[in-house]
Amino acid sequence: MAKLVLVNAGKNYEYGVHEPLNLLVLAAYAKSKGHEVIIADQIAGEDIFEKIKKFNPDFIGITGTTAVISDAYEIADWSRKNNYKVVMGGVHVTIMPEEALEHSDYVIKGEGEDALARILEGKAKPGIIIGKCIKNLDELPKIDREMINIEYYQKGKDRTPGTHLHFVPPNTKLNSILATRGCPYNCIFCHNSWRGLPVRINSAKHIIEEMKELEGKYGTEAVFFMDDDFLFSKQRMREFCKLYKENNLKIIWGCQTRVNSVDRELLKEIKEAGCRQIIFGLESGNQRILSMLKNNKTTVEQNKEAIRLVKEAGILACGSFMIGNPTETEAEIEDTKRFIIENKLDGVGVSITTPFPGTKLWDMCKERGMIPDKIDWKKFNLSQLTFALNDIPKERMEEINKEFMNIVLENNPGMSPKNLLKVAIKHPHKAIKRVIENPRAIFSLIKRIFKK
Repeated sequence: MAKLVLVNAGKNYEYGVHEPLNLLVLAAYAKSKGHEVIIADQIAGEDIFEKIKKFNPDFIGITGTTAVISDAYEIADWSRKNNYKVVMGGVHVTIMPEEALEHSDYVIKGEGEDALARILEGKAKPGIIIGKCIKNLDELPKIDREMINIEYYQKGKDRTPGTHLHFVPPNTKLNSILATRGCPYNCIFCHNSWRGLPVRINSAKHIIEEMKELEGKYGTEAVFFMDDDFLFSKQRMREFCKLYKENNLKIIWGCQTRVNSVDRELLKEIKEAGCRQIIFGLESGNQRILSMLKNNKTTVEQNKEAIRLVKEAGILACGSFMIGNPTETEAEIEDTKRFIIENKLDGVGVSITTPFPGTKLWDMCKERGMIPDKIDWKKFNLSQLTFALNDIPKERMEEINKEFMNIVLENNPGMSPKNLLKVAIKHPHKAIKRVIENPRAIFSLIKRIFKK
């Protein structure tokens, strides 16, 4: 039996809206093999170094997205300096294993459960370990949310009211569920484009059992499904809706999906089974850009129709968009702005297009010599311009981004003056930083206050 600490790396509280489901699954799997496991959660504000020293593990497992990988490497370096064996995994290190190996003893490429178990049992040598694909998700052991500060995560919406979770009322206990691995689509900006893994889903029965436990044990009132496309299997959704009603669940929920996964009949069924919000990856209001990003799989007209159907069903219709795309012109960005305004979405998210390692977009940039030798991974947070992908000057792109942030502010129910004031009081350094970064947005907020 080995002792293992799994670390959720990151110092930005805005990344702490959803509990670290990936680590909870790894912990449950390792515990099922007889190992002793705890989670040290930096994002939730824990003193992870004290927790590690007190537990004195045989191994420290660290994960982190590209935006927080620098924090993960700092923890890994400290751990090795203090004579702990370090295992790193996750999307970023799967693509950059040699980089990660400079900070760790083991790097897991791919899914981590089986590979981590082999490392803990002494069946794998230090270096790069290839993870095996889990075929049946229902066979994975049940996660134990008591390993983390569940109260912290249940308050994630109140702590960060500007999130995408518009369906969650204030003071509502929120949790997250991930019921799918993989995605059937191949967008050039997404990590699913390189994974080459089959889509696997939890059964409707498995999902309902998890929701029943959340409602009964933790008092959960709202759930957000983290799946890339929760609705893509209509058969599963019909079974889900049937079981939801049979079990008299009261949890409301939201999800992400594709515009070609919804129809009038399905929307009626899921509304009756607790669905209150759907987020679409709409990406662009310009067809040329949309076709490039989505590999010609959807159209602007399909996007409009999906929004209309969702709103007609009484469900919040929200959309995420990308600006600063390769070869994109200002006129094409203006099409996206017009689309957002004309379609009256219930919530809007806008990000700067970011070429994450391993994606087709990254490869495209690399072929064109656009990737610099030295990279600051902290800029890969979707809100900063990592490097130019088109001919629009950097200064102008930053101005355009601020213009879109004003649109987001005006179309975000959670960004009310009252909610923003609460956040400013709790996190004054964040408020000051945002005033400096975007004074125009603050003037917009002041106008809203006086209007009220």
